[in-house]
Amino acid sequence: MSTEQYLLDTFTFTQQHETRTGQLAEEKLARAIEGLVPQRGQVFNWSASGSVDTTERRFIRLKVDGFMVLQCQRCLQDYEYPVVVDTIFEVVETEDELDEDEDDVEALDRVLASRNLDLFGLIEDEVILALPYIPRHDSCPSLPKALSVEDELVLETEKPNPFAVLGKLKKS
Repeated sequence: MSTEQYLLDTFTFTQQHETRTGQLAEEKLARAIEGLVPQRGQVFNWSASGSVDTTERRFIRLKVDGFMVLQCQRCLQDYEYPVVVDTIFEVVETEDELDEDEDDVEALDRVLASRNLDLFGLIEDEVILALPYIPRHDSCPSLPKALSVEDELVLETEKPNPFAVLGKLKKS
């Protein structure tokens, strides 16, 4: 659990189109850095803004910008992974509304209306979701060029299809 909290009244925040900005040190994101290599004291910039649309639906837009130090699982070198979050949450009244359209990939993420929404907890959740499941460089600087990601992709596309022979037999 984050040691830091910033509680929002979602109704007031959205109705009054409020905006909050700040910085959050990486050590305050305890769940996000758990199990990672030592961090470098970096700071995450964040902003949250509330709004209401013409149909009275309420929204919170959350932006987070920073980086995490991760260990590449290919070359085992540490690298800075940029964390950029720009998410719009619809504020809903009931738990049933949270699950509406859960199969729709286009649907907005939702948060439950609250007088005490933990904004720093929400920031930490979004940072965690922004991290890759398997961290790795796009191109590892310490590996031979033959093992770079681009070459792996070329090798995969040059492999002959083992079923191509069957296709020729079928045409005969």
